[in-house]
Amino acid sequence: MLKVLQDREGQKKRSGRPAALSLGDQLLLTLEFWREYRTFFHLGQAWGLDETTVQRTIERVEGFCQVKFG
Repeated sequence: MLKVLQDREGQKKRSGRPAALSLGDQLLLTLEFWREYRTFFHLGQAWGLDETTVQRTIERVEGFCQVKFG
């Protein structure tokens, strides 16, 4: 799954603010959400991120996974 994210990220045009987490951490955050089904607030507290950042990260990774594995 990490390879899929890395390939997808390599194809993207670089603009805007860089991500707060590495691709590996983004995947880990998403997998933690899927496994434990914790709220965005609690994941944000655990990872030191804002609730909205957690939501956007999980939605982006889920979108990549749905396109690839779908």
